[in-house]
Amino acid sequence: MDASPDVVIGVLKQMKASGKGIIGMKIFGAGKLRGKPDECLQFALGLDCVDVFTIGAESRSEMEDLVKKIPAASVRG
Repeated sequence: MDASPDVVIGVLKQMKASGKGIIGMKIFGAGKLRGKPDECLQFALGLDCVDVFTIGAESRSEMEDLVKKIPAASVRG
């Protein structure tokens, strides 16, 4: 992230308001927040300016676990 989350989110909201599609990239902090998937998912899903996001998984089991966590995080977020 090139600036604080508040600044980046403000820019994303402006872009979204102007009709742009927003893709969240590296929502686990480029792996630095890998141990906090629930919190990262809730944060990303709670942003009203992000349309989609990407997540890299290192194994099939990790991917399957994330697929289960996403719906649960969106309910809580």
